[in-house]
Amino acid sequence: MVFSRPSGRIGLLLHASFVIAIIMVPSVLASSAQAPAGDMGAGFTTPSMWPVYGHDSQRTSRTDHAGPAAPLRRWSVTAAPRTQNGAPIVIDFKGTVYVGSDDGLISIYPQTGEMKAFWQGGSVYAVAILSDRTIIAGANYGVGTSLEHGTVFALSPEGIQEWSLTLSGNIYNQMAISKDDTIYVLTHHGPLYAISSTGSLKWMKQASGSYGGVAIARDDTVYASTETNLTAYHPDGQPIWSIPVWVDAQLVVQDDGTILAVGYQCGSGIGFCNPVSVRTLFALNPNRTTRWSLESPSSPPSLGWDGTIYASYNHDIRALNSDGTKRWNMTLNTAGYYTSGIVDANNVLYVYSDDGITAITSGGDVWWTVRDVGYPVGIGADGTLYYYHFPDGLVSTGLVGALAATDFVVTANPNSFTLISGQKGFSTVTVTPRFGFSGTVTLSSKVSPSSPIISLASSSVPGGSGNVAMTIDVGGALPIGTYVVNVTGSSGYLAHSSLVNVIVTHPQATLDSSLLGLSTGMIFILAEGIAIVVVAVLATVVILKRRKNTRV
Repeated sequence: MVFSRPSGRIGLLLHASFVIAIIMVPSVLASSAQAPAGDMGAGFTTPSMWPVYGHDSQRTSRTDHAGPAAPLRRWSVTAAPRTQNGAPIVIDFKGTVYVGSDDGLISIYPQTGEMKAFWQGGSVYAVAILSDRTIIAGANYGVGTSLEHGTVFALSPEGIQEWSLTLSGNIYNQMAISKDDTIYVLTHHGPLYAISSTGSLKWMKQASGSYGGVAIARDDTVYASTETNLTAYHPDGQPIWSIPVWVDAQLVVQDDGTILAVGYQCGSGIGFCNPVSVRTLFALNPNRTTRWSLESPSSPPSLGWDGTIYASYNHDIRALNSDGTKRWNMTLNTAGYYTSGIVDANNVLYVYSDDGITAITSGGDVWWTVRDVGYPVGIGADGTLYYYHFPDGLVSTGLVGALAATDFVVTANPNSFTLISGQKGFSTVTVTPRFGFSGTVTLSSKVSPSSPIISLASSSVPGGSGNVAMTIDVGGALPIGTYVVNVTGSSGYLAHSSLVNVIVTHPQATLDSSLLGLSTGMIFILAEGIAIVVVAVLATVVILKRRKNTRV
């Protein structure tokens, strides 16, 4: 059969139709090369994991990352001297740990404990990280002399100095960072400074007394404490109120704005506090009235995600309701607790005593204890718990250590199938331990939509490591489409999943599915588009012929 070349208007229409078809093919091909759904693209990062002392500027000491379920000592390194309000340790978005030292700022690689001099220039006692990853270091100079002063440095993630600002008085108190990245610094025997993220001074207020701390409420109210007063400020520096309370531990602000302050009620005195009370945990309303108080705490409190307040009392650790009533009380040894600890995403409390670090559930049950380690100062995204330790009680032998989160990974191989209705697919589910995990992992599976039948050769993997065969039966009457199998392994608080994609087709749909390197689904789309174009062309030809015959 011989075809003659179309001419005139019909030829032009056919030519245009084939051009449309050619244009459609690359667009279909391009759809398979686009970034997957949910991909944020290059440059997207998560916020810093522990950007300031106490995790946040409320000083809650809680994180939305889970801590180690079964800890294993990963490493410990000699690092830096202690500070007035706790070790200046922060964790950035990559998990890198930064520690202040007499020589500057040290960075520690979280996987190995490899330590490097990140920045050298002064004795660093305060560290914080801004939302754009800029690292803020407070360094001291001329300590004990008439020339003593502090300087705030801004450093890029690569350790390059971006700006600096010299302050009156040394920096021994940990900095607070507001939502707009304003840096609040309370110097020793000096003012409270508010510094912009670009290094300019926003305002300065003279504070009476020395030491103290800064915390910020959710409504942006700034609270600053010294050994003579607790003062509330608006973000623009205007004072709201001030009361004569000697706060000798870090302030904590609850989510509802209640201020938790450990210290003494002050009587009359000029430039100093004349205590008229025993050491007390005060719960103050935002208008400075006392909500409740409890005597004799030994450290600043930490907050649970369920509103629980954890405070140490001599030989006890206490869990308090938000109204100050006791939820539970625990005594583990006679040495007493030195810190109220930190709280993870599962409301597990990690506290330090002479026994080491003890993990306690929100119900007051002991989960585990690791001896001969220091007090907890942060938790990384991978569950690693970092601690600070003075094994001989000497500042010069301060150690930073890491308790790895023993964990596991669940994978499936292969993790993608194209099956004809009635076929079965086979995959191997593998459980791989991390950091010494040796627990039993319970396996389960579910599929969406729920038509395929999934069967696992075993419902558990003992010892933290092993393989389990998985069968995927798509049945003869199963509709074509894509199904997602979710295989989950769980062990205690730990749970991890692996996804398997299953594409179900009819037998005729598999012919030449390798055409142009396309998947079966892409070929269906391409064929449908070409068919539409062909039908449109034929219809146009018929219409034009009829018009031509009518004219004749």
